[in-house]
Amino acid sequence: MAATNTPPLYVFELTAVQAVRKFLAIDATAEDIANIYAQALAPLYDLEMMTDDIIRFIENTLKFIASVDISDVDLLLQSYQYYVCNFEKPDTKRNKKPLFRSLLKGQEYDKLRVYKASKAFVAYVYGMRANVSPLKPEEWTPANEVEFAPIFDLILPKVTGSEG
Repeated sequence: MAATNTPPLYVFELTAVQAVRKFLAIDATAEDIANIYAQALAPLYDLEMMTDDIIRFIENTLKFIASVDISDVDLLLQSYQYYVCNFEKPDTKRNKKPLFRSLLKGQEYDKLRVYKASKAFVAYVYGMRANVSPLKPEEWTPANEVEFAPIFDLILPKVTGSEG
């Protein structure tokens, strides 16, 4: 039976991108990192396929990053998190205050979420090269995203002075 309380795609993307950032920053296996981030969401969502999906996203993202010339990978990943929080598409702002549901409400498990998230990341990067996708403002931090605070509280390090 498929899980009925899995994170929306944008929450999955925020979490998986943070897992990629962590994978690039420390010496640990993708499996270990994916498990940490999957478990981090346990207070809010069912974890069916979460670890496996995060691993696949890490692999897809690293393959893509290796295939293109990116000067600052961490800035790109942070910018993508900013983008996911604030935009549905480059020209469409995200509605952070839906009228009839919570922004973070769980949904049915989407077996295509890794594919969708990976393709969205690739499209964002190519959009940046075409000056269509927004780069995060220099002053932006996840703390600016009040609506996503429950997610960032779970997936970001608790170290004082750390930006993630």
